[in-house]
Amino acid sequence: MRQISWWVLPVVLVLAGSAGAQQVDVIEHRLDNGLTLLLVPRPGDPNVAAGWVAKVGSVYERPGITGVAHLFEHMMFKGTQTIGTRDIEQDLQIIEQLDALRAEIQAAEVELDRRHQLGEIEDPADPAVRSTRHQELLDEFETLLARQSDLLIKEDFSRIYTAEGGSGMNAGTSYDFTIYFINVPANKLELWFWMESDRLANPVFREFYAERSVVHEERRLRTDSTPIGKFQEQFEAMFWQSSPYGWPVIGWPSDLEGITRDEALGFFDTYYAPNNLAAALVGDFDPDAAIELAERYFGRLERGARPPLQPRTREMPQLAEKRMIAYADTNPQVVVRYHSVRDGHVDEPALVVLGQLLSGRTGRLYRSLVEEQAVATRASGGQAGFQFEG
Repeated sequence: MRQISWWVLPVVLVLAGSAGAQQVDVIEHRLDNGLTLLLVPRPGDPNVAAGWVAKVGSVYERPGITGVAHLFEHMMFKGTQTIGTRDIEQDLQIIEQLDALRAEIQAAEVELDRRHQLGEIEDPADPAVRSTRHQELLDEFETLLARQSDLLIKEDFSRIYTAEGGSGMNAGTSYDFTIYFINVPANKLELWFWMESDRLANPVFREFYAERSVVHEERRLRTDSTPIGKFQEQFEAMFWQSSPYGWPVIGWPSDLEGITRDEALGFFDTYYAPNNLAAALVGDFDPDAAIELAERYFGRLERGARPPLQPRTREMPQLAEKRMIAYADTNPQVVVRYHSVRDGHVDEPALVVLGQLLSGRTGRLYRSLVEEQAVATRASGGQAGFQFEG
């Protein structure tokens, strides 16, 4: 495989399948607005695996908006000015009204927190302590949400793709990047370019406040309600003293409840600019035609006003052993972790090989702890290198 940037590699590997075990010839084209296009022609394949990656994950967040990168993974499927609504003008008016109401509601919540701090009320979440105006705001908010729901065409983005033969549409957020991908028939490649460029050029982040609650529920199911989920989260926070890798990709609960749409829009404008994106195609297509489509559709995206900010905070050297002991209704587990090297470091390949030697049924850890000493039911090791830490 030709040498390409670390952050565009994931989209190629996902779309190309077992690319790691074979040579993949990649055609690279860069648009004037900075977007990188990667092409892997495979004649005879009736479908095209198509996707794009944004160079942004949870490490690009800051305290107060943790989880916003993952939240955008959800919001990017909410449609555009032409997809997902029956009346865009009314839709936008309601969104503006919802934002104004939410600002007033947040001010009322701050006042309740102040009264709680002074000991005037016991529980700021108790509906009985709300002012009349606070309750009126909440009622108005729910009424507007119901009006907006009548305007929406649910799952419209997915419906259009499915009707044209698309399949496997999905997305994922990691510490370092966010990826969106789908399979489309080779003769529907222009549809993909239009759909994806439209949600980047003309997004409408409708149902923003409802989606915050959806993500909060996802967090509850995946973390809070699992036997060791909360302990794993606290272990990460303990291991990473200063690095942003210490907060969860899904975000802290208080941040999920408080992120505003303005904060989210600022995040989008910064990190979803074309100069921070890479798109990739794998399948039966003409590279020249694909480049022409990319120029026509992705080329209309405006370059970001300034380069995206890079995470500044690095992990402090660990000076002493840290140990966490937790009790849960699950089989006993032992995790021993060391700080190592970041992705791409000269020592990373050796550490990856070491992890492979230790893991699996023929691995030294398994043979020693499971087969010989019989003190464990499974054992493995490995190297995890991220963009800034390891």
